[in-house]
Amino acid sequence: MNKSLSTRLMYSFMTIIVIVVVGITAGTSYLIADYFFKIKEDELAQKGHDMADTVEYFVTKDNNRYMLMRYLIAVDHLVGARIWLFDNEYNLLAASNIAADVDSAGKTAAGSNGEVGTGKPDVSVPADRIPVYEYTTRLAEEIKSGQVSRNVNKILKDIYRGESVRSQIYHPYFKQQVILVGVPYGDKYHPRGAILMAEPLSGFGGFLRSVYIFTIIVGLLGLVLSLFMVRKLSRQIVKPLVSMKNATIAIAKGNYSRRVEVEGEDEVAELGDAINHLSTELSNYLGKLARMEKIRRDFVANVSHELRTPITIIRGYNDIVSDSLAEDDPNKRYCDLIGSETKRLERLVRGLLDISRLQSADKLKVSDTQPLPLTEIIRNVAEKLKVKAEPKQITLKLQLEEDLEIMGNGDQIVQLVLLLGDNAIKYSPRGSYVRYETKQLANGSIEMSVVDNGPGIPEEDLPFIFERFYKVDKSHAHSSSKGTGLGLAIAKEIVRMHGAHIEVFSQVNVGTRFVVTFPSEAVIREEIQS
Repeated sequence: MNKSLSTRLMYSFMTIIVIVVVGITAGTSYLIADYFFKIKEDELAQKGHDMADTVEYFVTKDNNRYMLMRYLIAVDHLVGARIWLFDNEYNLLAASNIAADVDSAGKTAAGSNGEVGTGKPDVSVPADRIPVYEYTTRLAEEIKSGQVSRNVNKILKDIYRGESVRSQIYHPYFKQQVILVGVPYGDKYHPRGAILMAEPLSGFGGFLRSVYIFTIIVGLLGLVLSLFMVRKLSRQIVKPLVSMKNATIAIAKGNYSRRVEVEGEDEVAELGDAINHLSTELSNYLGKLARMEKIRRDFVANVSHELRTPITIIRGYNDIVSDSLAEDDPNKRYCDLIGSETKRLERLVRGLLDISRLQSADKLKVSDTQPLPLTEIIRNVAEKLKVKAEPKQITLKLQLEEDLEIMGNGDQIVQLVLLLGDNAIKYSPRGSYVRYETKQLANGSIEMSVVDNGPGIPEEDLPFIFERFYKVDKSHAHSSSKGTGLGLAIAKEIVRMHGAHIEVFSQVNVGTRFVVTFPSEAVIREEIQS
């Protein structure tokens, strides 16, 4: 389905706005996330380096694992990151797991019977007497078994080379992405182990969701607001274009007084001025053409009228001279040639007078029309044309509906039927046929056709055959046997004056069909006749 320019502009602007909003949201989110991750990584790395000496002390000089775990939990609470502590053989020494494990470990009795005490934890209990509880044990086993060993071992390997590691990985326990920072502790070139700090991104994810929600709300409000603005802007752009379209259509139909309403000084306004200027120039030019055409028609009519008298005199004196000469007199032949050309000149002058008279008139007045039996007129004309058809052995065929009557000028309708039939006989080969057809259409109009099976008319000549003096067969342009070239032009003017329509259909080496359609308002129906 075709969309208007206004709609396309609106959709284009909306698409641009959506792209801009999405782009700004994505870009802002990326910049915020990148900045946040960098700050967090720097913070965790700094805290890891600060922890290194303390962890070194607990691992090398204090075997009290309980205090080490308490320290890790304290740092966990301070920075909000989970902490894993590894030795240099990839073994998990401690983790800032849930406080219940640590409290249970501290409250375990120091005796060999393993009874659980109720007092404060004994910080002097040796490390091998403090059990590692569920979380830490499970984590160590999974690292060893390979569930998380691939990523962790790779990170640890880099740390053991004395490097600090910063990464974002999926944590199997948090079930989400975490920021992971690892630093070595101990000697820089021969680390004793690694400190891994992992901070979940759930809080930041919530922040990003808030940013997205806010952006979506602002974007929707912006879209609604821009929708009205874009509609107004697109209408302002399209309105003068619509005015120009209507003006050009009016100009094409001949209304050269139509003007485009122009506002502003932009390119659209310049285009409107150009259309207005074109309309004015066309009006002036066509006015000049109309005046020149009138002068030409008057000239042709006057010259044709003035030529009738001398031509008649020439023909009369030529007949007198011809009659006074003997049949064997050589001058007799010259007189016959003069007579033949004089008759052709008379036909040409008569045709020019006819077409000038028809072109100067408008549609027929009601007083100039009368009921005409179209079927009878065609029969009578066909009878007259037999004189021309028989020498070429051309058969005249009639396929006529009876009792078809139209309102028109009798002399002109007879001339129309005669011109079309004469033209068909003139260009039809020997032994062919010419057929008249009439029928009444469903809409009440009457169609009259003249069909021949002559040489046909080339397609490139069809648009010009109703022009004066135009001849399809250029080799006979100056031949008297093929007429003056005014017959079809006269026929077209007769059709125009009767408010009818004429068409021609032709195929080379097949034949030609001329179709005249008389409108339903010119048809006399049976109920009116009765």
